[in-house]
Amino acid sequence: MRIEEASASTVADLWLEMEQRVLAAGFLEEGAQILAAALYGQFEESVVIGRVFVTVPFGELPKANEQFVRGLVESAGAVEDLKDTTPVLSLIGTYGLEEDWRDRRRSKGHVGIPFVSSSFVDAIPMMSRLLKDFGVPVGWVDSHDSEMIVNTIGSSAGLLFVENAATATDAQGRKIIAAQDFVANYDVKSVFGVGGAYPTSQIAVIVTFCRSQIPRIVAERFVTLAAFFISKTAGYVEQGRIFSD
Repeated sequence: MRIEEASASTVADLWLEMEQRVLAAGFLEEGAQILAAALYGQFEESVVIGRVFVTVPFGELPKANEQFVRGLVESAGAVEDLKDTTPVLSLIGTYGLEEDWRDRRRSKGHVGIPFVSSSFVDAIPMMSRLLKDFGVPVGWVDSHDSEMIVNTIGSSAGLLFVENAATATDAQGRKIIAAQDFVANYDVKSVFGVGGAYPTSQIAVIVTFCRSQIPRIVAERFVTLAAFFISKTAGYVEQGRIFSD
């Protein structure tokens, strides 16, 4: 099925098909992997890759993730800003066209993005745009104030929408989807992200890269998928059951 053909009921049915398996998963990452695989399987004609991310404090990351994030921050000369409490937008589920895109442990460059400072995040156009579109205050990236997330995002779901991945730019003239070689090689047309926040203030987002150029109204239909996932997996987050390793 092509993703542009998805209706609100299609999205609801997709969640119902996977709900019990997500609820039976032992960890959030296992539930996220089920979601990513189901999203790709349902819309394989259009989806290049689907990914699920959640913010996790740096000090609670698996060792391999911790090493990746530390290396990223060191290369940017911002290691002094990295703390155990620094939120890291971490890959927890992935499924796509290539075999290496079907296991988070094989990810080469999307293991985690640390929100060490507003300047660090602003240097990543897609992350900067995502936080803005989700209504996350700029000040949060520097303060990491959990109450700020709960009060601004709360239980509502946000939407990042890039209709044309090859041409869309931000206010500074930068391509929102910086990996233009990936866009060209896999004929990526549109990208959207849907998500929100857990009661613990951790942000979750489902990002989908599509070979179809879709209108915003189609992307909006997937906001409910994120809302379902967040509400039903809150227990995993509250118990700290994010990663199985």
